[in-house]
Amino acid sequence: MANPGIGYIYDTTMPDARTDIQGNRYPYVIIGIISISTVIVNSNSKCVDGMYYPEFHAGWGGCAEELFHYTSRYFACTEAFLRNLADQRQFSMSGYQAEKLSQEQRRLMAAMLSCKPDRQSARDITRTVRALVNGEREVSEELANAYRNHLKVIPHDVELVYSGRSHRQGAPDVAPLDPFLNLAARLNLPVAVREHHIEIPLKILAGHLDSPNPSLRNSLQEAILNLHFAGYQLRNHPGLTHKTARELGDENSL
Repeated sequence: MANPGIGYIYDTTMPDARTDIQGNRYPYVIIGIISISTVIVNSNSKCVDGMYYPEFHAGWGGCAEELFHYTSRYFACTEAFLRNLADQRQFSMSGYQAEKLSQEQRRLMAAMLSCKPDRQSARDITRTVRALVNGEREVSEELANAYRNHLKVIPHDVELVYSGRSHRQGAPDVAPLDPFLNLAARLNLPVAVREHHIEIPLKILAGHLDSPNPSLRNSLQEAILNLHFAGYQLRNHPGLTHKTARELGDENSL
């Protein structure tokens, strides 16, 4: 576990930065240790005056904010995203408030969100969500052990704070916007494409992610993951029309 009074410097810019000097594997590597009163500077994570900013895997996109920082009334899209990823069609986020996570639950959530989105990480997150909704404040030993290596590099003695920066994961083989825009056009969804974020009515998008048609659900889920991996953020724009989307966004807007 992290020692009191020190912060950790991570290098996430190296393409093969996955193993620390002890041979443990992480989604980042420790390249130095300094006092937590000092600013830790690199491209993705920092600690300023005891406030630690963990980097989450880009694949979670804006869902990370809903799960870790502040759960808004528009959580339905995150809920549907997790349902599909975890393959738990009855999962509900009703009653979940990220700001009510205990310190240990918050550290665990940070560790899980640092992992690539897949069925296992999604199921571990839904388990933690349900625990908080049920009034639990402790972290299960099973989950703590499962993420032990990730938890080792998250300090105990500093407050964890969400950083909403997007992190690109390298050039994809296919333009990440194309599959999503093709599906949006078929579904008659208005979409405003604005540099590194996309504005869309998230409540309507959530309805399609919960479609009874599994082919549509899976295709839309994969398209959203590709957007996240490419560094795009989905942002809510209630009442967005096609006309407004084209006025606000670039030439790709629908």
